[in-house]
Amino acid sequence: MDSRASLPLVPLHLTSLAILSPSNSPLYVHSFTSPQDSLRHYHLSHAAIDVIEERIIMTSTPNKPADSYLGLLFCMEDMAFYGFQTTTKLRMVLSVALVDALIKDADIVAIFRAIHHLLLQTTSNPFLSLPSSFRSHPALSLPSTESTPTPTQTQTQTQTQTQTQTQTQTQTAIHNPPIPINKMFATGPEEIQSDWLRDSERFQRGIEGIGSLLNGIRA
Repeated sequence: MDSRASLPLVPLHLTSLAILSPSNSPLYVHSFTSPQDSLRHYHLSHAAIDVIEERIIMTSTPNKPADSYLGLLFCMEDMAFYGFQTTTKLRMVLSVALVDALIKDADIVAIFRAIHHLLLQTTSNPFLSLPSSFRSHPALSLPSTESTPTPTQTQTQTQTQTQTQTQTQTQTAIHNPPIPINKMFATGPEEIQSDWLRDSERFQRGIEGIGSLLNGIRA
C-alpha cells in the first residue's frame, strides 16, 4: 500500500504562474503572493526551461509527442514547480507552496486545464491582433421606426443624414496603417503578445479567481 495515501489533503496554495511562448519568451507572469514577488518568481520559473526541454526530449518519440503534463520539475525555496505544454507548444510553469501533505497530480492537471481554457478564450478574440493605435468610428444610430414617413420626408431625411455623415467623417477622418492580410486576425502561438494577456481584464480576473478559489479550504 502506498504510504502517501494516508497523508491529509490540504488547500493548494499557488505562488506563481508563468506562461512562455514556444521560443521560451515570457508572455505572462503572475504572483499569487504579492506583486513585489513577480520578478523573483519570474526568474525561478525561467529556471524551469532547461528542465522542461529535457523532460520533453525524454518523454517523446518520433511517433509519440510528449505528454501535455510534464509533472514535477523541481523544488526550490519552499515551492514545487510543475510544467505543462499545450499542443501549440505554449509552456506553463506553476509553482505551489510545499506542505507536509500529498499534492495530487490530478489537482495540478485540473489547474493547468482551467488556465489553458482561459488562455484559449482570451486569445480567440479576433481583434487582439489589431495594433493598439487602431481606431474606428462608432456605429451610427438607426432612424426611428415609430412612424412611417412620406416618400418626400424619407428622401429629405436621407439627404440630410448623408450630408451629416460626410461632414462628420471629413472632420474626424481616421487613417489607420495598413495591416498585411497574413497578419490580420492572427493568433498563432508565436503571434501572441504579452500585453494581450496583461491588458485583458477577463484573463486577469480568471487567474486571480483560480488562485483565490484554491487557497480556501477544500472539502
